[in-house]
Amino acid sequence: MAKVLQLCAVDFTAYHLLKPLGIGLRRAGHDVTFCCAAGEGLDQLRKEGFRTTAIPFSRNYNLVSHAISLARLYRMLRKDRFDIVHCHTPVAGLIGRVAARFARVPIVVYTAHGFYFHEEMGSVSRRVFVSLERFGGSLTDMIFVQSEEDFGDAIKERIIDPERLLHIGNGVDPTIFGTEANAAVRDGLAAELGLSSDPVIGFVGRIVREKGVVEFVKAAAEVKKAFPGSRFIMVGAPLESDRDDCWALVERLRGELGLDGSLIMTGYRKDVPALLSLMDVFVLPSYREGMPRALLEAMATGLPVVATDIRGCREEVLEGITGYLVPPREHLPLAMAVVKLLGSGELVSAMGRAARDRVLECFDERAIVQLQAQVLEKLEGGQGEN
Repeated sequence: MAKVLQLCAVDFTAYHLLKPLGIGLRRAGHDVTFCCAAGEGLDQLRKEGFRTTAIPFSRNYNLVSHAISLARLYRMLRKDRFDIVHCHTPVAGLIGRVAARFARVPIVVYTAHGFYFHEEMGSVSRRVFVSLERFGGSLTDMIFVQSEEDFGDAIKERIIDPERLLHIGNGVDPTIFGTEANAAVRDGLAAELGLSSDPVIGFVGRIVREKGVVEFVKAAAEVKKAFPGSRFIMVGAPLESDRDDCWALVERLRGELGLDGSLIMTGYRKDVPALLSLMDVFVLPSYREGMPRALLEAMATGLPVVATDIRGCREEVLEGITGYLVPPREHLPLAMAVVKLLGSGELVSAMGRAARDRVLECFDERAIVQLQAQVLEKLEGGQGEN
């Protein structure tokens, strides 16, 4: 049995993205601890039987706060003596690997949910972040990457030796998504939100600019011109660490564009599978992504999707088969794609079926958790190299 630390910056990530891996490792007999900033998600993990440790990580360039986080983490690692430290998210991932090496943790692993450098970044900034990833790679026994594009970039940029790099993909549990899985609560939830038989277009994610929420609202106004009865749902809220005033901007645009009675902003919700089951079309207009889980959840629900043509999204969406890809930062192509879907019930049904089939074939979370558990066990068995 290995003693494993799952480390990330915020509790939202720990609870919503990393918990399935924690459950899989625990079922395999390992002792799993989660470490991130304090919050409801970490509290919930503790209630569900996991060991937890709260250490704050700043999602900014404050070197003093990073040094404090590094010192606290180092002391914890020296005290608790983990066999494996598995790091996630850019800031916590880099601090965690440095602390783990200082503390002489035997195995250090990092999952790149999406490298911070990306196609829209300026060349100088990109080189800085590539250099940081190379430094992190020098401290790492194995890097998991979720995106095939990230896998290629990691090799091209020499972030780590290819034999210590593994493409794992991303996934969701398909058994909890879909109309049938949520039939018991679906009608009551529709009544709560005031939905009828009119088409529903949805978004799930943090309400921040880089998720394309402004474009979503502007596109909604265009869609209503073609389908006046259509309704729009935005599920999510900004994290406390997000330095973004987008919620207020979205509320203002909702009024200015005449969407007060059509655009529902639910805030943070725990019943996302049920909310997705109320939608007819799902939209994710992000500026940058790693491998977006929200898109896979919508596809597992059986929804056609409209997403931006960026890393991650174009790996999940098959253009013209499971949905459409549109340019980022532009609301008109987004609206046109949604209108095209709403104009054909047969198209919506066919793409929705194809989307769910693609998740079952390529993005089943259970297989990805099993793969990671096998690799961690192999490393812990003595085949990892510092």
